[in-house]
Amino acid sequence: MASTASGTGLLLEICPKGNETLQDGPLRINETQLKTMAIYHFQMKTVSRSQGRSATAAAAYRSGERIEDERTGLVHDYSKRSGVLMAEVVLPDGGTVEREALWNAAEGAEKRCNSVVAREFVVALPHELNREQQQDLVRVYAQGLSERTGWAVDVAVHAPGKDGDIRNVHAHLLCTTRKIDTDPDGCPVMQHKTREWDQRATGSELLRLERSEWEQCVNQSLEQAHCVERVDCRSHAEKHSGLTPQIHLGPNVMGMERRGIETQRGDEYRQIEAHNAKVVEFQTVQYERIEEEFEQVRWRHELVQMRQMPFGQLVKEREKYRPETVDTLIEKEPGVAKAHQEAERLKKEYGQLQERLGDNVYNQRHNAAELSRYREEHPWKARLHDLRVMPDQEMSSRQGQDAALKAEKVELDKAMQQSQRVTMSGIHALDNAKSQALPGALREHGRQQSYFRDVEAIYQPRKEQEIAREEALKRQKELERQQERERERQQRQERGRDSGRYMGR
Repeated sequence: MASTASGTGLLLEICPKGNETLQDGPLRINETQLKTMAIYHFQMKTVSRSQGRSATAAAAYRSGERIEDERTGLVHDYSKRSGVLMAEVVLPDGGTVEREALWNAAEGAEKRCNSVVAREFVVALPHELNREQQQDLVRVYAQGLSERTGWAVDVAVHAPGKDGDIRNVHAHLLCTTRKIDTDPDGCPVMQHKTREWDQRATGSELLRLERSEWEQCVNQSLEQAHCVERVDCRSHAEKHSGLTPQIHLGPNVMGMERRGIETQRGDEYRQIEAHNAKVVEFQTVQYERIEEEFEQVRWRHELVQMRQMPFGQLVKEREKYRPETVDTLIEKEPGVAKAHQEAERLKKEYGQLQERLGDNVYNQRHNAAELSRYREEHPWKARLHDLRVMPDQEMSSRQGQDAALKAEKVELDKAMQQSQRVTMSGIHALDNAKSQALPGALREHGRQQSYFRDVEAIYQPRKEQEIAREEALKRQKELERQQERERERQQRQERGRDSGRYMGR
């Protein structure tokens, strides 16, 4: 039983709702877009004796180690193999076991000539994660797989091939077909075989569940790494993406294609690739059009709400729509932020190497000065030591330190040159990310300016009305004060007339 899938594609789901308000939007567009999709690859294989294969040979090749097969006496030595980034054995109880003992026990537990001796899962690790995050991801999944099935899982993370895609970091999870236990001495003991994985009805469902489990683990790791990309374990048919599943070329066809020999399978691969590119381009244009229409409807509804707002609330709302600068929008792009973080990390590492080199130069000068001072204070000891007649411990120690510091300086110079190249690559990657983000930032800036003009078209008349209302209130208050002063003047006059009548009488 084998199953492969690649989860790259664009999925547009438009779900009209008759009772949906404009505030929620008349359309709901699925967020699973091409620009937020990472590569999904999950393949299951079996290692069977009927194919002339053995679990010991498979484990040795994947881990890059030397394993002797006790059943056949063959030695499988791949210790000189490069490209193995990590190799670990995971048990259900979290314990450890020797790889050679594990797979010899797996081979010894099977007696038939056509037995399936191991089951392998091959998964693609997201290139959006760094090496440490990729290894943590596969460890978490392998531990969960071991606990769910009771198998021992031999994990090996491989770097991309020499002529392959540099993003093709992948992991092989070689699993026993039997549940495993350990004896008091820590040796592996094989239990009963998990036949449910060999049956078509139950095996297909178990494989589907594992594919979903890998999807959840990958998406959780991407979220923890603050990456916007996500994977989807569904096939193109299940997603209704309109894409054609890609075919597997295999090492022989890939080798011929790399040598410039075109093959029928390679031509079929390129035809599918060209078809999928056209489908993705069409879906991307359709998505952008639908998204733009939805945004226009949403914005019209937002403007209606703003016209009904009190002026004080409108002032606060207006500040939310003040356009940001293009540079600010570029820095907010996830790809730019990630590239900026990586560039800063590389610069920091380069700075640390510079500090170490400066300390090394200082220590060399200090050691040379101390050695020179010792020679001046003890000329005969230095002379006898140079002639190797009577070695001096102090001078030997100083000369040893000098040799160690010079060797360290050579290594630091090499590390600094490498770090400088990597740092420049990081800076170039940051510049490229900013260049790629510039068109989108310009579009977003233009959109923000358009929105702000619409808000200003509502705000300015309301502001003039508010100013006119305030001036009317001021005039009303001034008129009331004048009337009050006139009443007070009349009251004073009346009091004066009353006082004059009283005095005359």
